[in-house]
Parts: sequence; structure tokens; C-alpha cells
Amino acid sequence: MRETLTGKPQLNRVVNRRLILDRIRRVGRVSRAQLAELTAIRPPTVSAVIKELIEEGLVEEVGNGQSRGGRAPRLLSLAGKRARAVGFEVSETAIRAGVCDLKGNLIARGSVPYLPCPPQETVNLLHDQGTELLGGLGLSWEDIRGVGVALPGHLDPMRGIVRWSKPLEWKDVPFRQFCQECWGVDTDLVNDSMAGGLAAHFYEANSSVKNLIYLYIRFHVIAANRADRVHGVLGLGSGIILNGEPFHGEFGAAGEITTLVAHPMVDARDEDGAPFPSLEAFCDALCAGSASSVAAMDRVAVDMSHLVVHAVNFLEPGMMILGSDNSLLRDELLVRLQRILDEHRLLHEAGRTRLLASELGEYGVVRGAVVPASQRLFRMPRWT
Repeated sequence: MRETLTGKPQLNRVVNRRLILDRIRRVGRVSRAQLAELTAIRPPTVSAVIKELIEEGLVEEVGNGQSRGGRAPRLLSLAGKRARAVGFEVSETAIRAGVCDLKGNLIARGSVPYLPCPPQETVNLLHDQGTELLGGLGLSWEDIRGVGVALPGHLDPMRGIVRWSKPLEWKDVPFRQFCQECWGVDTDLVNDSMAGGLAAHFYEANSSVKNLIYLYIRFHVIAANRADRVHGVLGLGSGIILNGEPFHGEFGAAGEITTLVAHPMVDARDEDGAPFPSLEAFCDALCAGSASSVAAMDRVAVDMSHLVVHAVNFLEPGMMILGSDNSLLRDELLVRLQRILDEHRLLHEAGRTRLLASELGEYGVVRGAVVPASQRLFRMPRWT
């Protein structure tokens, strides 16, 4: 939540601080003199603010810049390798956790198996895992500035409520309240696909793209008695970034994908004409050039292309980034979707949406979950 300011000196001080921090974040390495030029803030004020930021561990000196005839200026950068936030991803099979620095880099990480259980029990599991990671760094919950929890389902991120999560079987759960009562740190609740979108935007696209769609495809079959196994459908979710901000829609469910796309294993058959016994066997056959497996992936690409083409033509994002629980199948799908996208691209399109694979790995969503906490340091306060 943004702080409320009540006087002009207080406002000026906070605004100057945020402007300087944000400029350091965007530029990377910069001198005090350059900051004064870039922000139009008086050099003495810049120096005073930098002194505070260094004392707080938010900024550090990282060497000398190029001299212009006099003494070489000291360069500044956001402080790295110091814990600032804890991120969690709760899925149907595991809880992943990471401790991140101010830049969103992972300092420590770990995962534990998880089966959906009541919210309070889940919070206890998160607390135990976070405490273990922080303890390994010689830290406690009091040493961090924020926590982000990424969950599957329809969330109300403003109020921190899980409205409905089918995978976890939760409904109308004040999950943020449970978390903050447990560990006493400001906590953000983020849809898992939106967390992937935030990670893609801030760590992969950075400031070069203002509008982005992150599309997550889950190929892994959880269990034989689960609905996705019975119906043979892919797990699909998306996170939408518009003008640099996460877009949740009027009621918080923007990005939910209800279109069913059949899993490639529904079509594919092995050499004996039988269904593949596992996803790994299907992938092996695909790599070997099995005609049935290749045809199955072609069909998935055609089905997915309807979603992709409409999204690209409707929103015209600078990037669409694909994430998945299976990098091989993601890359196979990416090649096919790019070909279809090129064939169906609008003739009058001014630019060209780039279709890319996410390279953030299995902890990308964890890193995305801490973006709201990190970004609060760079945003303007509310004036009343």
C-alpha cells in the first residue's frame, strides 16, 4: 500500500528519493553528477539522498567512472546480494521459495513437495520453508521488506483474497491476512500466471517493452484421477502487462483462459498403436521424429494459434513470452506458433510482436511474486 503524505517537505523528500532510486534502477551504474542531470535535482540534495540510501543498504558504490579531466566520479548501483524479499509459488505438487535481493536475483532457493491442504496449514508450510531459507543466510523475517505469494486461481490482489482456486479447492479465503498475521511482513498475493508475466516483464523484457503477454502451458499430467488426465487438456494461464502495469481487469480475472486445448498425448500413439505411458516417453518419441507425435504437436499448435493470433491482433503486445513446465515441448510449440503467427499476421500491423520462450527457469514465478514488493520502493506516494 502506498504511504500517505501530509506536508510539502515530506513529499519533496520522498519524491526525490523515489526519483533517484528509480533512475539508478533504470540506468544501472551512474554517478551522483549524472543523477543530478537526469533528475533535475540539486547536487547537494542528490548527495544527501545517496548517503541515506547507502546507509540503508539500498544503494552501493561500485567503482570509479570515467574522468573528464578531474577526479574520477564514484559510480552507484542498486545494492545486490542483500535479502529484500521472500517469494513463494504454491502449485498442486510443490511449494517453491526464494529469497531475493533488490534487483530480484535469487540469493537462496528451495522447494518441498506439496499436496493441496487448508489455507492455514499452507501458511504454516510457507512460514517453515521461508524461515529455513532465511536462517541459512543468518536472517529472520524482520530483515526483509516484503513477501510475495503466487497461487493458481482467481484472486483479488487488492484485498488479498483467493476468490476461487480450483487446483487448491479454496474459496473466499483472506489469504494475505493469514500470511501477514503469521510472519508480520507486508505480503502481496499474485496469480501464478501474472507472477510469470511480471517476471518476464521486469527481468527479461525490462523497460524495452511496455505491453506484454505471458502465456504458461502446463504439459505435466498430475495424477490419473485428476480432471486434466481424464479430459486430456493442457493447463493454460496468462499474465497481461499493459503500459508497464499488470492488468487484472474490472473484476480481477483478466487473463483466465477457459478454452480447452487437448493434450498432445490424446492423439499420439507409439509404434504398437497404444497411448504413450508417460510424458517422458512421448517426448522421446517426438525427438526421434515419430510421425504420430509430430502430428500431435502440430495439432496442438493449430489449436493454440487461435488464442495467440487473437491476443496478438487484439492487444498488439511488444512481446508474447511462453513459459512451461516442459522446455522441450515449449520450444517445439514455439516454432510452430511462430510459423502460424507469421502466416496470419495482420497486413496493417505497424510493428511485429516477438514470440519468445521464457528463460527464467523453474523459479521464474517465485521471482515474479516479489516484483510488487520491490516496486514499492520505486513508486510515487499518494498525496492527500
